[in-house]
Amino acid sequence: MKYTPKIIEENVNVSHSSPLGELFLLLGGLLGIMIAIYVILGFAVDLVVKRLPVGLEQHLGVLVAASLPQHAPTEAEAYLQEIINSFVPTTPLKGSTYRVLIIPSSESNAMAMPGGYILVLSGLLKELNSENALAFILAHELGHFAHRDHLRGFGRGLVLSAMAAVLTGADSGVTTFLTKSLFSVEMKFSQRQETQADLFALDLLNKRYGHIGGATDFFNQLAEKDRLGRFTYFFATHPYPKDRVDELRRKILENGYTEGEKAQLDSRIKSLPDETKATTFKDIFRTIAPK
Repeated sequence: MKYTPKIIEENVNVSHSSPLGELFLLLGGLLGIMIAIYVILGFAVDLVVKRLPVGLEQHLGVLVAASLPQHAPTEAEAYLQEIINSFVPTTPLKGSTYRVLIIPSSESNAMAMPGGYILVLSGLLKELNSENALAFILAHELGHFAHRDHLRGFGRGLVLSAMAAVLTGADSGVTTFLTKSLFSVEMKFSQRQETQADLFALDLLNKRYGHIGGATDFFNQLAEKDRLGRFTYFFATHPYPKDRVDELRRKILENGYTEGEKAQLDSRIKSLPDETKATTFKDIFRTIAPK
């Protein structure tokens, strides 16, 4: 007599679904939960930032300062500092101190950091053709301070670091990689924040020079160099350059601002640091990201 095993069709201990499918379902659910937690904590960060004492922000600046080159101001930095100092008394930031540092790099960028630091990559200074265009960019960074965007980015970076530590362990290589990578992403500002900083800078430029000449120069240069189109800026932190120009033009007409003669760059701007020892923002983010 031949034994033929009977196939069990109904049994609570037997799964009819694919194990691989269940794994993806579990991972998807976990990812959804983590995204929800991040969004909630992100809103919490925004609420806390509005009420964060200036003194506490200065303590955060100590962490940033440890990762930055410490030296006596160069001639170029002193020039940029004079422009910043002329702006501050006419803003809600009066009474606070801000320091400009020029970072050697072939990249064109600038950023506001906790502690009142304004980092300018030397490649940006080589792109500018007037003091007015330079002043607009520095005023733009002051706009981020006025709106506390730099603290929002820093806070969200810390949230991501904490979540990575919970998932993979505080001392794991995965946590270290995620922390340093995601922290640099979060320190960049959203397109909405960039637009607000642009409009803030436009008003400051008009107050300092009596006109807004030079406000759109750098963005016009970016638009002329762009060969990829608007789509590539869909997920970018900065708005599409032509859109930035259009928004500024709209505000200029709305406020009745005029364009006047632009001032030449001071000769001190030529004393830029050696780019063979270049440091990028990414290098700095790796240094200040929580260990």
